Amino acid sequence: MFNLLDNNISYILFSPEKTYNTVLENNVNCERACSILYSKDYTIIPVSGHYQGKFEKSFLAISPISSNDEVRKDAIHVMDWFDQDSVIVKYTGETEATSISKDGSEKSLKFVVYDSNLENKSYIFNGISFSFVENKKYYFPKDKNDLRNGMLVEFLNNDEWKQRVIHNVDVEFEKMYKLLIKYGKLRVETV
Repeated sequence: MFNLLDNNISYILFSPEKTYNTVLENNVNCERACSILYSKDYTIIPVSGHYQGKFEKSFLAISPISSNDEVRKDAIHVMDWFDQDSVIVKYTGETEATSISKDGSEKSLKFVVYDSNLENKSYIFNGISFSFVENKKYYFPKDKNDLRNGMLVEFLNNDEWKQRVIHNVDVEFEKMYKLLIKYGKLRVETV
């Protein structure tokens, strides 16, 4: 298997199958997906998707295009054509994959090999199981102005990140957050 995190490649990972389709309809969709992407010079690698105890045909389409905008456009076209909720895309020049949703929003994904969490969709290729899980990004506040009432923050306590909602910034900052910020033990998830 090649390196899915390689900076020099871009790809689209998707499944044209739907659970409510018949086997024949799913086979036609798979053939159609391959035809569409072959016509754009993509290299198609069939992989098996596994989610909630069910297998599905999925495709890893490696792009010959170096333009990330074109790859994104192709991914959205595939998602619309096969009525998918999302597709996974990796752009050239990046090491992390991205999930593109129907509404156009993107989420950064982390590549995991042999993921034991059954809640995540896994893909199998040549006996290797891999998944993509949401990669949460955080920023570390620098002062009181970065905090707001009602904000969800995480603080490090006994080597474990705990969540807490800020109710009163003025009171809680002096009692707790000032010291946590000083030692880099307070973070906020970016959306």
